[in-house]
Amino acid sequence: MPLEAIAINRLDAPLMSKTTRDNELAERLQALYDTDDNQPDGTEVLAIIEQGFRRGQCLYVGMFNDKPIAAVACFDDGQTDAKRLQYLTVHVENRNRAIDAKFIKMVYDAEVKKGVRQFVPVDADIHRIMSEYQLLTVKS
Repeated sequence: MPLEAIAINRLDAPLMSKTTRDNELAERLQALYDTDDNQPDGTEVLAIIEQGFRRGQCLYVGMFNDKPIAAVACFDDGQTDAKRLQYLTVHVENRNRAIDAKFIKMVYDAEVKKGVRQFVPVDADIHRIMSEYQLLTVKS
């Protein structure tokens, strides 16, 4: 099964078809952030993301073989038409394999289909990817 970028608006979303316990998706996402030295700890990031959910924001989860291997928050500041991307994380075994770039491109494509024309990458890694692939604004 290829990598998929799926937008969720709650941490108990039924993304995984084979779960072994309640809250497994949230636990796996927290573990992804906990192992990423470039991000705050998983509990802190998920609390911020849950606050975003209450304001209509989403989290894109990169799913591969029924497991979350990447995530990035997609926030709307409510003042512009731009989407703010931050808190990018990729599973430790998939780092340095260009999964992050492929995942960001998938998120970009999904948001463009929704009508988004401009992106604000908050994290340095997201900015690097989006600049390199010229994804900061949609070309007319």
